[in-house]
Amino acid sequence: MRRALAVAAALAPLAAPAHAGPWNSAPGSYYVKASYAYLSADELATPLGEVVPIPRYSRHEGGLYVQYGLAGSLMATLDLPFVRSSAIEAFDSAVGIGDTRLALQWQVDRSGPWVFATRGLVQAPTGDETLGQALLPSGSGVWEGEAVASAGVSLWRGRGWAFVEAGYQARGGGLRDGLTYAAQWGHRLGGRLLVMANVRGIQPWDTSPSDLSTGSAAGFGDGTTYVNFGPALILELGGSAGLQADLDFMANTRNIARGATLRVGVFVSR
Repeated sequence: MRRALAVAAALAPLAAPAHAGPWNSAPGSYYVKASYAYLSADELATPLGEVVPIPRYSRHEGGLYVQYGLAGSLMATLDLPFVRSSAIEAFDSAVGIGDTRLALQWQVDRSGPWVFATRGLVQAPTGDETLGQALLPSGSGVWEGEAVASAGVSLWRGRGWAFVEAGYQARGGGLRDGLTYAAQWGHRLGGRLLVMANVRGIQPWDTSPSDLSTGSAAGFGDGTTYVNFGPALILELGGSAGLQADLDFMANTRNIARGATLRVGVFVSR
């Protein structure tokens, strides 16, 4: 059982960016991942949930995710989109930094193969909400935060894992708060290859029309709603390094461009 828990703790930080589940990095250890994501879409889900055609919208994003084990059962994380480039065909393009997310996670308890944690997150408005005449923002322009509880379990003697989490998303500037959630299932296929299935989303508590609900392909506006889901693969390279690829599809969308996102990244850990 101890070996299973150790393997699950090693695998779980390889989750999607900013969603490491309830497993913490050990004190003094770290996980660092650089990633690139690409989205291309020709549909917009309006604030009312209607899907309408739009000129092609594209977004390129370079990101850095870091988690570091602090003393005891605490872990700190940083999620920084250091460049976000977006464009609307035949209209305009814009480049800027994204909003920075800082979090502190406390691993509350272990019970057999189960692990439980809570996480507090603050999102600083380091992006620019005015880019592209406010149609191509790189951030929301407001302070935001999340309070999340998560539970995870080691499966198949440590060759697999799963976790679920849910929390409260608080948004400033009069934007509506909501429910944030995520889930992941993962399994080592053998050797150095791992496969995962991811789900994550945001659901505002209030879905009624609002004066702030102007359409935004970038997905930073009021009432933004989505469910992202899809597969991911990890190839371990040895020496605590590896490659990861994710493909996210979308459903239950409001106030955001609809399209698939491809993300690739390289990570190191200790």
